[in-house]
Amino acid sequence: MSDSGIQWTSIDAPKTIPPRWRWIGFLVALAVVGALVAFALIEGDKIVRGIASDVVRSAVTSALELPDGQDVDVELGDGLLVFQAITGSIDSVDVRVENAVFGGATGTLLLEIEGVSLDPSAPVDAVTARVELDSDNLSKYAANLSSAPLNGVTIGGEAVVVGAVLADQQVDVALVPSVAAGALAFTPVGISAGGVPSTVEAVMASPLASLAGPLLTSTPICVAQFLPESVTVDNAAVVGEQLVITAVGTDVRLASLGGKGTCEAPAA
Repeated sequence: MSDSGIQWTSIDAPKTIPPRWRWIGFLVALAVVGALVAFALIEGDKIVRGIASDVVRSAVTSALELPDGQDVDVELGDGLLVFQAITGSIDSVDVRVENAVFGGATGTLLLEIEGVSLDPSAPVDAVTARVELDSDNLSKYAANLSSAPLNGVTIGGEAVVVGAVLADQQVDVALVPSVAAGALAFTPVGISAGGVPSTVEAVMASPLASLAGPLLTSTPICVAQFLPESVTVDNAAVVGEQLVITAVGTDVRLASLGGKGTCEAPAA
């Protein structure tokens, strides 16, 4: 047969991808999948945090019978809540209520809650309630701090200082707070007259004794009546410029925080 003039060319078979490039492709794919999983976890965590915050906020607001519009700040603990939610509870939750009412005073109520079930009717592992009062609000209880008319109440150092004018002298008394049977008590530990430091014993042995007696006499304040009955008032201390009272409880149900405590002995 004659040559038709058609020219034939050979086509090389596809070359295989070098192993190095296969590994790079695998790593890129793995990185993409990892990024998608991380994104899903982050977005899922936001959803779980929102649900958990609403559940706790609603339970606390209802149980404590807080007024409409009361700010309740809920802070959830660290870590991905998605994994915690699978178990049905959150490791830790902090609740902050500003301008909470404590009888005639207002202050800050802090709740530190551990092992918070997403079911408000289920018990949490532990609750610590913390009440913070400044001097302006503590002064609302001036009649409990002293039996004498006061002209000042301040908080600082490690004591509450109350002042009054006795025999034309400014007399200031340092009081250390403590708690017993759900009530807050104050013990005089120092006194100064006209700016001169002295001791309670020395003043009570001086001509000022009859006048200083009422100034040194206080009446316990029942703080349990302002807190859930499921927690026990266990400590009071001066921290900075605030009086801090703490109460603790275990096996507490958020839904039962509404019932208030009582003091064993009558207190004003």
